[in-house]
Amino acid sequence: MRVVILRQFSGPAVNALQRGLTLVEVMVAMTIGIILLLAMGSLLVNSTRVFKVSDDFARMQENGAYALNSIGSDLRMAGFYGATTTNDIQALTAVGEECGAGWATNFAQPLLGLPLSGDPALTSTAAHAAMPCINQANFIGSAADRPSFILVVRGATGVQVAPANLDANTLYVQADSNGGMLFKGSQYAGFGTPPRRTVLGGAEAPIYAYQAKAYYLRPCSRPTGTGDTVCLATDDGNQPVPTLVRQELVGAAMTEVAVAEGIEAIRISYGIDTHAPPNGTPGKYTETPTLAEFAQVVAARVSLLVRSPKPTAGYDDSSRRYDLDGDGNAELGCADAPDLLPCNYHRHVFTQSFQVRNIAQRLESQP
Repeated sequence: MRVVILRQFSGPAVNALQRGLTLVEVMVAMTIGIILLLAMGSLLVNSTRVFKVSDDFARMQENGAYALNSIGSDLRMAGFYGATTTNDIQALTAVGEECGAGWATNFAQPLLGLPLSGDPALTSTAAHAAMPCINQANFIGSAADRPSFILVVRGATGVQVAPANLDANTLYVQADSNGGMLFKGSQYAGFGTPPRRTVLGGAEAPIYAYQAKAYYLRPCSRPTGTGDTVCLATDDGNQPVPTLVRQELVGAAMTEVAVAEGIEAIRISYGIDTHAPPNGTPGKYTETPTLAEFAQVVAARVSLLVRSPKPTAGYDDSSRRYDLDGDGNAELGCADAPDLLPCNYHRHVFTQSFQVRNIAQRLESQP
């Protein structure tokens, strides 16, 4: 008989299964997880920053383009009163005089810019004196490197309106080769011939809505003072957004309407036909024509300094300078004294030239 002797080992069995993680493995896993979380967080922060910058530039592009389009459309239509080449328009209805007596119906002056040649820089007080409809608190006055402007345009829109579609409270013009009339839509049905105007063949002359507008810069986008009409330092979340606005006819009364946000500065250079005889092309450019020279303004170069809607943390714009008057000298910087601008905004200059078609064509057709 064989005797089998079993030996007992005090150590662990070789083939025993390990359960759980060691402390070292847990620490390694936690370290890897933290690194991945930091990487993902950094990626998210960078993506958010890139998105914000891209969104800011997109909104700057949109605001700048829309502002230029609005100004350009009105410049092109300045002096257009329908089927006539004269400015002999008779007003058959009362028009609000918020901007001054006869201001809205000064048909002989379809284009005007302030300040005029020889005038001092345009302050908020001077702007209100020239146009009482402009509240002093709603006007950005001139600074050493940022002169202020008011651009006035008068004329009809280019969209013909059928007599059946006239709005009762809107002002319209109808004209023939000898002149025209300004009237409310509610008046037209009661008119005979005259005062209704006709064209060749006896058909009624085209009818167009009439507008008188004045563009300028307001220091805020959404005013909260005095019935939400006057800018305060606390507007726009305590960060007032400079805004291009215009006074325009709503019905027969002048009303302030916002056009585009973020417009910090505007400069306008007027092209004047100085040729003898006139040929409808500019012979010189100036930012401050005389009152008489505005009858010969055939073009306008408009430059806008547009800033981003919101400040960007960590961004400093003080190293950049901007040329708004087109002379090759970048005259404006955010850190320039005495008129300091906040330097934590992105900025861009938008420039476009426009022909003042109706004035140019009338000058060109002169014998």
